[in-house]
Amino acid sequence: MFKREIGLRSGGAFNWFFQRVTGAVLLITLLIHFWALHFFGTPTGEITYESVMQRLQHPLWRGIDMLFLVAALFHAMNGLTLLANDYVRAKGWRIAIIGSLWVAAIFYLIVGSLTILGLPGGNI
Repeated sequence: MFKREIGLRSGGAFNWFFQRVTGAVLLITLLIHFWALHFFGTPTGEITYESVMQRLQHPLWRGIDMLFLVAALFHAMNGLTLLANDYVRAKGWRIAIIGSLWVAAIFYLIVGSLTILGLPGGNI
């Protein structure tokens, strides 16, 4: 009768699940990020270059910021890809839009990673 497809293409369950997971991760890392910038280590609450660089010296903060970056990019890419799949009917345009989104996401991942982890040869 009906053949049920099993795997990653079974109705978008993978995308749905990870959209919720990354949403929760974003909320948690956003609160940690906000707390670190405004309350941790700066008695006046003033955000300076020196305070941010001092915080980024610790591997835990770098890890939290990288998790924040990756979760935000995945969440955004997944949501925009779902929108493109739902509303762009022409296959060529859909491929061009999703391809452009991937290029932008990879660019932002590289730039964000270099910012958080430090440029090669630099002393961040």
